Amino acid sequence: MAFLLSSVYDGYVKYLIDNADERVLRLPLLQSIWTVPTITVVYLFFVLNVGPKLMANRKPLEIRPLIITYNLAQVAANLVAFTLGLKYLRDYNYSFVCQPVQQIENQQSRAELRLAYAYFLLKILDLADTVFFVLRKKQTHVSFLHVYHHAIMAVAASLIMRYLPGGHCFILGLLNTFVHTVMYFYFFLTIYRPQLTRGASWKRYITVLQMAQFSYLVFHFLRPIILGIDCGYPRGMMWFAGIQNVFMLMLFSDFYRRTYLRNPVKTRAQ
Repeated sequence: MAFLLSSVYDGYVKYLIDNADERVLRLPLLQSIWTVPTITVVYLFFVLNVGPKLMANRKPLEIRPLIITYNLAQVAANLVAFTLGLKYLRDYNYSFVCQPVQQIENQQSRAELRLAYAYFLLKILDLADTVFFVLRKKQTHVSFLHVYHHAIMAVAASLIMRYLPGGHCFILGLLNTFVHTVMYFYFFLTIYRPQLTRGASWKRYITVLQMAQFSYLVFHFLRPIILGIDCGYPRGMMWFAGIQNVFMLMLFSDFYRRTYLRNPVKTRAQ
């Protein structure tokens, strides 16, 4: 038993501690590998257990100004991140076929690291969405798709940030910040001007945009594997990201089918 525990500990140190990118270890929320998983567990415990019980005999909290401010802040932050991502593609060489992480300390690697960290922080901020649903007693919005997507993105972003900040995953962050700019502007309208979104036929295209994002990312991550291209970016990460985006595409496609195709008359009336 002592040998087994020693082996597990040695593997933990070797693969999870020693392999971390030293550039990120001083950044807030990334100094320990357990910080974000702990935040995510607390998040799950609150939105699935403590929160609903806490609000069961209470009226929904009136937090409309807070949500409006939050959505506008998300729009601004994601738009800035997306714009800086486009600037990065303009200023530096980037291979859409297979892009390694910039390990050499230079201007490009520093720019890539800053963008990766900004994206990571946005994924942590996204967790507030579900907390607002619970506090407003919108528990029907706390679906498996919603909770799983937020939780897995927070944990995955923290791990990618610790070990592979940037590289081939850069495009994931670029596309995701664009999609979230559109999505959070829609969320802003649902609170600030609900008459513009209630029953609107165009809101289905936000889901279509999300599905298009996942479709491209499946192609983006699996193409190097199919073509047998090795640029130094870990194949395991390519497989994980590719399969994860296949799963998300399936979940969002099912949501689209149930929401907009199964009962279109009811959808238009909402």
